[in-house]
Amino acid sequence: MRILFVSPYPPAKDGIGTYTHVLGGALRAAGHDVAVVTPRPLPGAPPEVIGALGPGGATQALREAEASFAPDVVHVQFAVPAFGSRTPAMVRWLGELSHGRPDGRAAVVTTMHEVTRDTALLRGAGEALYRRIAAGSDHVIVHTAAAQELVPGSQVVPHFSSPPPETTTTPAELRERFGLGESERLLLAFGFIHVDKGLDDLVAALGLLRRRDAGLAANVRVVVAGTVRGRTGPFRLMELRDHVHLRKVLRMARRARLLDRLVFTGFVPDGDIGAWFGTSEAVVLPYRKAEQSGVANLARAFGVPVLATTAGGLAELFADSPWTAPPAKPSSLADLLQRFLTTSPHDPPAHHVPELGETVAATAEAYRTLLNATRADIQADAAQGRVTDGR
Repeated sequence: MRILFVSPYPPAKDGIGTYTHVLGGALRAAGHDVAVVTPRPLPGAPPEVIGALGPGGATQALREAEASFAPDVVHVQFAVPAFGSRTPAMVRWLGELSHGRPDGRAAVVTTMHEVTRDTALLRGAGEALYRRIAAGSDHVIVHTAAAQELVPGSQVVPHFSSPPPETTTTPAELRERFGLGESERLLLAFGFIHVDKGLDDLVAALGLLRRRDAGLAANVRVVVAGTVRGRTGPFRLMELRDHVHLRKVLRMARRARLLDRLVFTGFVPDGDIGAWFGTSEAVVLPYRKAEQSGVANLARAFGVPVLATTAGGLAELFADSPWTAPPAKPSSLADLLQRFLTTSPHDPPAHHVPELGETVAATAEAYRTLLNATRADIQADAAQGRVTDGR
């Protein structure tokens, strides 16, 4: 098959881009041809990137590149933060693809990575957006049962466990660089700083833990490994909201005299990722809203325990884990931290994430089923002398 992904893509720093890169590489290894269209021009793009969306939709150059590649499947990897101001352009192009080449157009598949978070944030506008994207797609994939409830007829394909990036830094080097003692117990909050990720709840929980057991808390530090995600166009308002959230977290920590318990690393290079996971006692996901978590999958890959709330899809992911707490409840999160830090040894991460091969097989089978059904419809319409748009 010839598969054209529409997605962020490396070298851009984006979790969905990494997902597409890994999935596309596995599909290519399985014998399929893979190309990529990015939301906006990508300097330093690898050769499989054949074009980018324009501000108003597909450019003539993109239409020509897509026609030259002649995909069997166009697979959109979508979340509002990933496309930002190019979301309307992507929707317009989906409309073109949905009604073009009636004699054998490409099938359109969309993986919706963050249905619950996006619709909770954008409310009615988000729901209308997702309905329109679903209407322009022949098949929709989601990652959780909670998302499937919002997108009837979609297929659940859980987020796979990504191979971890190569580590080029040692835990000892990181501790020295950031002034962390060998005996300090590190809890890792990894990834973009976002208002829905509950960093303020984690700071509040840390303050409660210190009041309950000052000796235990004295040796604990939270590593905030990441920064606020940059946005473009009207979505800069979301970036601004995250900056306001970060300032709130810093004020909370300052007032509670906890600033020395927080370590802000800024952007984390790939070579440092493994070292942060390797030197941390646990990964903390104090999220208030979530659908799935690539951070949880990284923790699984590195064999690090995860302390998580049961927000959204995390409740499914960590259904069998002893290390969970309800979202938006700092006192419960403090209970969880205290219980974890006074329990030894710790069990490995108690959640199942499909291996890459499982996801590749499920995705390729969805393609085949969809293409067979589409071709059968076209042949039936042709036999009856009807004009069809291929749907």
